[in-house]
Amino acid sequence: MTPTTVELVNGLSTRVLDTGGPGPAVVLIHGLANSIEIWDRVLPALAVRHRVVAFDIPGFGQASRPADAAYDEAFFSAQLEAVLDTLRIERAHLVGSSLGAGMIVRFSGRGLARIDRAVLAAPGGFGRRTHPLMRFVGLPLIGGFLGRPTPPNNRLTLRLAMADQRQVTPELMELTNRYARLPGSDRSYVRTLQSGVGLLGIKGRDSFEALARRFDRPSLVLWGRQDRVFPVAHSERAMALLPQAERVLIDDCGHYPHWEQPEVFTAEVLRFLA
Repeated sequence: MTPTTVELVNGLSTRVLDTGGPGPAVVLIHGLANSIEIWDRVLPALAVRHRVVAFDIPGFGQASRPADAAYDEAFFSAQLEAVLDTLRIERAHLVGSSLGAGMIVRFSGRGLARIDRAVLAAPGGFGRRTHPLMRFVGLPLIGGFLGRPTPPNNRLTLRLAMADQRQVTPELMELTNRYARLPGSDRSYVRTLQSGVGLLGIKGRDSFEALARRFDRPSLVLWGRQDRVFPVAHSERAMALLPQAERVLIDDCGHYPHWEQPEVFTAEVLRFLA
C-alpha cells in the first residue's frame, strides 16, 4: 500500500499507511528521526493477521514540523492522540520503537483506556544511561549546533544504533538524509533530543516511571542485547515497574529490532497479539 497524506484534527499533517481490515488496529510508532519506512521489513507480515496503521510522527518523515512546538513528551503524546482521533480508532494495540515506545507510556497518562496491548521496543526512561554521543546535544551554547541531523551525524547515529553495520544500507542512509533536509528538521530533531536527554543522561525519569507503574496493560518489552543507545540492563527496570510485562531479549541486535532482526520481531509480536 501507498501512504496517504492526512490532515490531523489538530491541524498538522502527516503520512498514514493503513492496511485496513477488521479487528483491533495495530498502530506502529517509529523512533527519533525515523519514518514509516523503518517498518518496511515487518509491516507486510503483521498485516496478514491485523489491520496495521503506520504514520510519520509530526517533526519527522514527511509530517509537519511546527516551528512553535516544544517536541517534548506532551507534544508527542498529543500527536498520538490526534492520529487515533483522526482515524477514529477508539482502542488499539500500540507498537513503538525507542521514542515511539516512550510515547506509548507517556500517552497512557491521558489515554490508557485506548490501549489494548503494547509492544515496547527499547524505550528511553527505564534508566539514566545512554551513549555519550547522545548526550553532547546538551552542551551549553554549541550542543544544538553539533546535534543537527547532518549527513555525517545521521551516519554516525545509525551506525551507533545497529549491531551489524551492514544494516546501515545506502537506501536507509539516503532516506534519512532526504527527510533531514526538509525545512524545520534541524529544529525538530534537536528539540526532541534536548527535551529527553541531557549531559547526565535521560531526563524525566521520575514521571516516566510513575506512568509505567500504572501501565496496567499486557506489555511485551523487546530489547536488543547489543543495544548501545539504551543498554539492555534498562529492560530489567522495565520488568520491575510494568505490572503486566513479559520480556524478550534479541541476540545480534542493537536498537532497531524491527529492522535488524525482522523475523524474530514479527514472530514475537504476532505471538503476543494472538
